[in-house]
Parts: sequence; structure tokens; C-alpha cells
Amino acid sequence: MGGVAGWGLTRFCMVALALAVATMVACSGGESGGGAAPGGAAEAFQRGEAVFQAQCSTCHGTVGQGTPAGPPLVHAIYNPNHHPDFAFHNAVNNGVPQHHWAFGDMAPRLGLPEEDVNNIICYIRQLQVNEGIYEGDVPC
Repeated sequence: MGGVAGWGLTRFCMVALALAVATMVACSGGESGGGAAPGGAAEAFQRGEAVFQAQCSTCHGTVGQGTPAGPPLVHAIYNPNHHPDFAFHNAVNNGVPQHHWAFGDMAPRLGLPEEDVNNIICYIRQLQVNEGIYEGDVPC
């Protein structure tokens, strides 16, 4: 079996998380003082991961790999050219009728502040960068 399924989900999750953290540290300039200001990309990624785990991972998986209840967000179909950031805001605020996948409709996630949604997007986009799905600046 190839791909993620043959690799082992636990190992995939650990490697994906390690790559994401390493990338965020590199992008923030580490401890050299030259990168993101306090509250910058690394913090947005960490906050996005925490909110994603609490609000989204039951359906979309711990690192966006999907579950039997919801599609993978770390997938080429969710790249910014097909699903721009506003599509994530729309999904959270209004829900999404079933399309692309056979998981059923997504209900709105009412009560999530816009900042939390932006941080979730930061988290997902960075995971997409790590998987080669998204080439561009992460929106955080």
C-alpha cells in the first residue's frame, strides 16, 4: 500500500507536525531576532493548530488528513487556487453543502472568532506547504 495509509498514520502525523514546526521556526527567523514579530506566523500557526484540534480535527483529522467523517484539507483540491482563504471563512460561518466528496454537508461552526479562523487557515496552509500542495506565502 502506498501513500499515507501505507506509511502509518501515527508516523505521518508526527512527521507532518515536526515539519510544520520546523518550517515555522525557520520562517520566523528562529532566535536571531530577524523574522516575525511577537504574535507573528509561528504564534498564529500554534494558535491555529490548537483551535483546529478543538474545532475541526474530529472530522478533518489531526493534521488535516481527513477521517471517515470529513475530507482531507491537506489535499490538492483545497489549494488556494481552488479554495481561497475566504472559502474557509465561508465554510466556518455558513457551512458547506456536499461537493467534491461524499461526506455530507458541513454545518457552520458558529461562534468562532475571525482571528481563530485566520489562525486555522494559517495552520492548514502551512501543512499544505509542507506537502507541496501550496506554493506561496502562508497568510499569517
